[in-house]
Amino acid sequence: MTESAPPRDQDRIGHVHVDDVGGKARRGAMWSAVQIVTRNVVSIGVTAVLARLLVPEDYGLIGMVATLTALLQVFSDMGLSWATVQRRDLTHAQVSSLFWVNIAAGVVLWGAMIAAAPFLAAFYGEPALTMITIVSGVGFAISGVAVQPMALLMRRMDFRRIAGIEVTALLAGAVVALALALALSDAGYWALVVQGPMQATVRAILSIRMSGIRLQAPRRTAGLGSLVSFGGLLAVNGLLIYLARNLDSVLIGKVWGAAELGIYNRAYFLMLLPSMLANGVLSGLMVTSLAAFQGDRDRFAQAYRKALRLVAYAGTPMALGLALTAAPAVELIYGPGWEQVVALLGWLSFAAITQPVYNTNGWLFTAAGRGGTYLILTAVNTGLLGLVFLLTVQHGIQTLAQGYGLVMGLIIPLPALWLAHRAARIPLMPSLRSIFPIFLLNGVMGLMVWATWLVAGAAGWSRMAAFPAQVGVGVISYLILTPLLLRDMMRNDITPLLVRLNRKANHGG
Repeated sequence: MTESAPPRDQDRIGHVHVDDVGGKARRGAMWSAVQIVTRNVVSIGVTAVLARLLVPEDYGLIGMVATLTALLQVFSDMGLSWATVQRRDLTHAQVSSLFWVNIAAGVVLWGAMIAAAPFLAAFYGEPALTMITIVSGVGFAISGVAVQPMALLMRRMDFRRIAGIEVTALLAGAVVALALALALSDAGYWALVVQGPMQATVRAILSIRMSGIRLQAPRRTAGLGSLVSFGGLLAVNGLLIYLARNLDSVLIGKVWGAAELGIYNRAYFLMLLPSMLANGVLSGLMVTSLAAFQGDRDRFAQAYRKALRLVAYAGTPMALGLALTAAPAVELIYGPGWEQVVALLGWLSFAAITQPVYNTNGWLFTAAGRGGTYLILTAVNTGLLGLVFLLTVQHGIQTLAQGYGLVMGLIIPLPALWLAHRAARIPLMPSLRSIFPIFLLNGVMGLMVWATWLVAGAAGWSRMAAFPAQVGVGVISYLILTPLLLRDMMRNDITPLLVRLNRKANHGG
């Protein structure tokens, strides 16, 4: 391996200029919204079809493998995408070196999947898991290709191309899965297995073409060690997050089997949906934007709080509404045979309501370059959740869901917010004051939705008949009360955005 020459100015990759961050962030938010909404609409649509063609055991088998793939996915990225996004001084040679590191990691992890396949099958007592694990592992050898190209696009805040790549890859995976399930009546779990490798393949091809990455032969590169070190902290942090999010699935699969795990995973998916919609639009965008503001703490804090209000405003009412209408929502999305999901979702919703706010902690730690402090927080949270899972799993999946919802919803969020603000050197109280009216607004909306069900029930309506009325009342009351309880947010955030959208629409017309 040869030594690289000192970097020239034309080899350096700068951040977006701070004066351009606002405009790129607004455009990026719109493209990210398109991507996230499309992803979740397609995901729900595909789930609605496949849940009627497959059985809970099929989802349970995939869930058993997913606990391993999610773990190894942490090391496929190696935290190096965020190292590329966050680092102030970066060169094309460094990005090329990181590209080869990610490729090597992907190949090694596929080998790990192959080696682990028979042991996973023996652990769960499910022989089918051997081939499912091996085929699923192909995605690791492919996904590493896209890590640095996608990171470069994110560093440039080119979210239009990112959205195009992600949506195209998602649709390719969905089409293949549906085609297999509909064409072959006995396809079963293979319809779910093929989605990942297909999506990774399309994503890799498009990202290489669109990013303009400058690849060189593998070589030693100045500054590579610090990038890998920062990425390593994030990778270990990701490992602990994996344990916190997947230990429950491992224990349920081991103690209660594939059917119960399939039911729990479907409830868990719905619990995560509001935060995926709310935070997903801004996650990559905010780390990039905040990293550009590292030298200006006031603008850093202002940008964070504006995004915090937006994710709380968008995510918390979806989570609360889903909790209040769990029975008809589950029947609508999954169809008959999934009634057990309702009770689980009710308890998991405690976590779902605070999750959009809690997830913004990662923005602060990553953008501020405080990977070590982030790791400490995650270690404490993982230990606490692991203890809860071990104490509750023997009492059934509903008891475990109760423990998860109460700990993640009521105990962890506030201390985590305090530590993240301290790490980023911005005060916490202004952030809490900025979102308090949003939780008050949610309380009023929740009362309106609950009252609608009481009136509908007294009139003899079924839950499915009352569902559209509850949704309508919830949405209308939330929107009507917004100008009354969130005047500052309307004036500074929402109204300017609507004006810009209107101008774009008129210009396009």
